[in-house]
Amino acid sequence: MLAGGLAIAAFLATPAAAKPANEDPGGKSCLQPKSWVAGTTAICKGAVVYSDYVYDDYGAESGGIFNDRVGPLSPGAGDAEYPEGSESTADLVRLNLRPSGADRNQLRVKGLLSALYEKDSTVLAIAVDTDGDPATGGGEWNELGVSSKGWDQLYTFDRGLPGKNVIRGRIPMPESRRFGLQAVTAIAGSNQVMNVAFRGPDEVPGFGVDALSDPSGGGAWYEDLQAAALAGGDISQFGETINRRDLVKRKTRIPVIESGLHERVYTSRYTLPPGEGVSYEGIPGRGDGGGEIQGGFLAQAFNFPGVYQPYSIYLPEQPGPHGMQMVFHGSSANHASQVAQPGMQQRFGEELNRILVNPEGRGTEGWGSDISERDILDVMADVRRNYEIDKSEVIASGYSQGGYVTYRTAGLYPDIFAGAVNWVGFTGDVFNGIPGSPFTATAGAVGNGPDFIPNLLNVPSIMLYGGADELVQITTAMAMNRAFQQTDNIYRFDTYPAAEHLTFIALDDWREESAYSKDLTLVENPPRVLYRTAPFLDSPAYGIRHDSAYWVSKLRTSGGAKDYGQVDLTNAGCGGTLPVLERRAGGGALPLPYLSDEQRVVSEQPLNREPRLSGALDGVASLAIDAKQTCLTGKAIDYEIETDEPSTISFSDGRRLTLPDAGMHEGTLRK
Repeated sequence: MLAGGLAIAAFLATPAAAKPANEDPGGKSCLQPKSWVAGTTAICKGAVVYSDYVYDDYGAESGGIFNDRVGPLSPGAGDAEYPEGSESTADLVRLNLRPSGADRNQLRVKGLLSALYEKDSTVLAIAVDTDGDPATGGGEWNELGVSSKGWDQLYTFDRGLPGKNVIRGRIPMPESRRFGLQAVTAIAGSNQVMNVAFRGPDEVPGFGVDALSDPSGGGAWYEDLQAAALAGGDISQFGETINRRDLVKRKTRIPVIESGLHERVYTSRYTLPPGEGVSYEGIPGRGDGGGEIQGGFLAQAFNFPGVYQPYSIYLPEQPGPHGMQMVFHGSSANHASQVAQPGMQQRFGEELNRILVNPEGRGTEGWGSDISERDILDVMADVRRNYEIDKSEVIASGYSQGGYVTYRTAGLYPDIFAGAVNWVGFTGDVFNGIPGSPFTATAGAVGNGPDFIPNLLNVPSIMLYGGADELVQITTAMAMNRAFQQTDNIYRFDTYPAAEHLTFIALDDWREESAYSKDLTLVENPPRVLYRTAPFLDSPAYGIRHDSAYWVSKLRTSGGAKDYGQVDLTNAGCGGTLPVLERRAGGGALPLPYLSDEQRVVSEQPLNREPRLSGALDGVASLAIDAKQTCLTGKAIDYEIETDEPSTISFSDGRRLTLPDAGMHEGTLRK
């Protein structure tokens, strides 16, 4: 079904330049960064700090082998394999070289790895061009099967500390004014080099939709250049030239990152057992398929349990502030999917000045809940910390599985997103649109897509589906369309009769959806809030509770864990307007012929400013309302609220409104 799919914390308003900002130049965050652009080298108080890509340890490209360790749409360019049980033990995360000794005539070496289970499983090798002259020295790196130009001394370290995932050692500090550094990590015993250091921030994954027929055409991870160099046996292109004075004088020099596509890595607070490395088969999540008809096919699983988590980021050439568009990947795909495409970069990145962000979500089948949801929230927070983001221009988008994640994320956090874009999104159940079906087939979804749609009341959405889609069938697409038709949402639903599942990503066009989302801005304090949620959607272990939107918070449902509660309240305290909508049918011819069902705003109905609260509560035991945000502080509030059971509303100014039973409740809450 979805096998071909490609797929929050509050805003941290620290402004930054268009380039990444370092929070603590020369301090601990520089020596041991919590977040970094992969492939960069910094000088931090006289220490050399190289911060690598993660999960890029695929070794050399041997040609013709389709290396899909974690999913068919996430192959490595390299084809080297680990012995069973030692996966990721040669995945370099960071390499630090710090001057030490009384005369500062040594460099203390520390190589941090993604995993290390045995002390002697990994070799760290460092080549030093002691005279700074690439024309002298060089050659084979002993038994490691690689060579490079210019080096004069080669040092190897083959004993590590499994509990800390590090390899330590010391080497002499070169006496020349400038000297060069190169480094690799390899599997001990076989001496198979898996990872090369000092590669720079410009590794770009070359995997595309045509790679299924050309498996040697590039990988989906950031290691194409590494794989090609290792295949040729010469890694001379990767290295760093160091000014000795910078180390002796304890200088700090932070790299400047140019626009374009990069991998960023952040350090998570959360892990899954074993807390390091990679699980190719995946650690099962609770999204188990939903029924016998589904089995375990495309069930939720997490491949990356450790603290170091990657995401792709595209930085436009224009200066900030930037919009931010989240791009959620599809089933079996990874964080380089879709955002690596030139058409998407141009349409959404350059033309709309958005930073494009593609979270890994802990694996190819994360499905946007639990630790995968935590990853999405943490990635968004990391981008805000490091770039100047206009919080009024944040868009959710995704393809296939990522389309489902878009429904779920934008629906559960509607007060963060200005709009949503969805391509062939899985709706949450294969049998959506088949009335009376006794079966469910939910893949890895936790929560059915149509249940989130009412929450998008203030989040305009555009959806594109294919009439010939072999994976997300048109029956489910039409069911989603009907779910939107039953709401007061602003939306556009486009059906492309001739399109199949990969059509949109193959075209790499995106013109209609970029135009639709161009001028969308966040609705920050709407008069009407509609929010529905259920306890089973929460993930307390990862600090996630879905109980608030806009000026409503602490929503507690009254039913069981899987029973939804819904708030639909209109507040006139601040005045404002309510949209007047109209439905219309339409269509177009580019990039392919399509039919369109749209609900759009045609006018605005004024809402007189008065302390009045009206609407309905269904399955809600209690909630809180921000009296200041709703302009109701210290005012007598007229209310007209229908409930289906007893409920309590607490206001932030200390007042409480008790609705003792089911029915319509009218009255005035005094000051």
